[in-house]
Amino acid sequence: MREKLLCFFSVIFLLSFGSAEAKQKHPFRVENDTILHICSNLSEVSYFPIFYGSCVFPPCDTIGLVREYFPNEDDRFVYYGYSTVIIDEGVDSLVFRLPIDTIKLLQIPSSLKHLSFYWESPVIEKIQMSSQNPYLRWEDGTMYNRDKTRLYFTLPNAGDSVLQIPETVTQVWSIPYRHYSKIVFPKHCEMYPAFPPFCDTLIIQSKHCPDWDWFAKAAGSVSSYLYWPSDSAVARIFMETVWSRLEWDPEIDVNKGRDRFHCPNFDVRKRDTSWMRESYRMTCVLDNGDTLVGADSIPSGRYIESAKIEGIADENVYFRNQDQDGKDVYRFYVATYDTLYRLPLEVFVKPEEKEPEQKWSDFGEVKDSVLIIREDVDSLDLYASFRKVIIPKRTHYLEGSIKCDSAYLYCDSLKSYYNDDVCDRIDARYYYVENEELYLSIKRWLMEKKQSAVAYCPHADVRKRNMALQQNTNKPVWRDSEGNIKNLTYRPWGIMTGLQLEIEGLDSQDLYVLDCRRKRFLQKSNGYFGFINDGKTAELEYAVWSYDTLLPLQQKDTVRFVKRDGTPWGKGYDIKECVLYYVPKGMTRHTLLESKDSILMWRSGDTIPRRYANRLAFGMLLTNGDCNPSGAMEYDVLYLDKRNQYLRNGYLEGNQQLWKIPRQYKKIWLYHIKEYRPDCLARAYNPMHFYIKR
Repeated sequence: MREKLLCFFSVIFLLSFGSAEAKQKHPFRVENDTILHICSNLSEVSYFPIFYGSCVFPPCDTIGLVREYFPNEDDRFVYYGYSTVIIDEGVDSLVFRLPIDTIKLLQIPSSLKHLSFYWESPVIEKIQMSSQNPYLRWEDGTMYNRDKTRLYFTLPNAGDSVLQIPETVTQVWSIPYRHYSKIVFPKHCEMYPAFPPFCDTLIIQSKHCPDWDWFAKAAGSVSSYLYWPSDSAVARIFMETVWSRLEWDPEIDVNKGRDRFHCPNFDVRKRDTSWMRESYRMTCVLDNGDTLVGADSIPSGRYIESAKIEGIADENVYFRNQDQDGKDVYRFYVATYDTLYRLPLEVFVKPEEKEPEQKWSDFGEVKDSVLIIREDVDSLDLYASFRKVIIPKRTHYLEGSIKCDSAYLYCDSLKSYYNDDVCDRIDARYYYVENEELYLSIKRWLMEKKQSAVAYCPHADVRKRNMALQQNTNKPVWRDSEGNIKNLTYRPWGIMTGLQLEIEGLDSQDLYVLDCRRKRFLQKSNGYFGFINDGKTAELEYAVWSYDTLLPLQQKDTVRFVKRDGTPWGKGYDIKECVLYYVPKGMTRHTLLESKDSILMWRSGDTIPRRYANRLAFGMLLTNGDCNPSGAMEYDVLYLDKRNQYLRNGYLEGNQQLWKIPRQYKKIWLYHIKEYRPDCLARAYNPMHFYIKR
């Protein structure tokens, strides 16, 4: 009876909770902050295709290259410092992308088929591999696949100075970055580690060789002796060195390092010269598919995709584009054993047909440093300097730049194709302007740029100046982007604050504001005046533009930057760190920070009580002790509960958006934190972590 009941409850348990071999939901989990479990293959996020369908841990799209983001030892991230890594049963392949120099124990399950490390081989004290694993072999401190053709990694033995890779190995994934007296790669080796080993003597018995770049990297790590019996492999390396010099860097010394290669079978007499003759027939295919036979030039803008030379194997034909004495020319080479021979063939790229250089005589006449533009010229495009320039009535467009003492403009209008002001194109000390509208635009430009040049128009009438505007005493009204009236005693929310100005009875487009203390006009863009929030008091005076002059007004204002408690702002807008703070119900981020209510604020490493974890906002703690609201926040978040961790992206935007931490989580990490404000580019902040107290 007992056995029947036990069987019944077992069936009910399995039906209720699923099979014990069901696929894990989460990629990993942490227990007691010391053990890192990897429990999912994550084939859908495999961006590092060493193995098809392999687990890349951590996933590339969520963590990134940890050492690139956190290069300083003080910026320890959640994945640092684990002494034990357990790869759970069910994971079949793994590319481990984390710094693993602190791992003391690595546990490998029976299901794991492939294991590789993105960084150099780990320094692990102990490996525990399931005896039931049919795919891997752990032997003498080295991890192989079962048939011992792949060497995944090896743990260095302090007493060994020679690394002899077994003869069965065809692929070497990694070698510890430590100094060896000798390393021997076997005869059938076809794949070498990404980074050259560090040794006194390197022996490569295989005819398969790494590329030239591998040995270029090895220049500083491989010492004086490199033994390689395969002369074809050595010859290929020498030939690639010659080609690299031609293609990339003419300063490369093709003989450098040759004396380090010791090859008993190397013989320069194996260079094949049977193809040498007096004439060659060449066929070139261009990028647009055109085929040229025996041509010595190609059109401008085209390039050669492939070339065939009669009597020479295609794989031995090399060519590249070179600049020879200012000419664009293709040259051709033949690869022969360990070197390249240049062929007596050249294909020139026809130069672009240059537009004829414009001369002053194309526009008019020059006499005694005076340029007189012809009456029929509609547009100008020249760079020149004269004593005087005379522009006729029919000229309306101007490019280039003209510098002169005086400019006489008889045209009705003068514009640039790029809508630049005419004064950006003509730099003169005196402007004579026939057209009244053009004269007024030049006058305003000179005023805004504080230019001392003089502009005169015979048709200007100073009686059109409205001097009565100076009698306006209405109070200046400042508004923010939402139309709210702003008191000029306020807390700055960014590096620069933009406000609109209204004075009843005056056109806002004609209003100007002078910062007396800094002796400059406030910058104006799209109707907004920009206040630089450097913490310094600003004294403002106002003026209005009327016809051709700026009229000062009687109104004055003072801008004061203050902190939440009303004390002077002090230092400028300098952010110290990113924080989280609690927003009570009935308040927004801005209304809380603008009030004098106390703020509950937490810095990275603090514990947040659960009752506050449902209305959190990002804030910026400043160097003067004040706190400002953040802009739009973008971040990645990692939650930790009793069983698992999982990742998600986050984005908070706007004044009303608050962040709620789900109830089941007791610890969170934030990283890849970026803040976006309308007044500047994105800012990045250091990673943060918080504890949630029940």
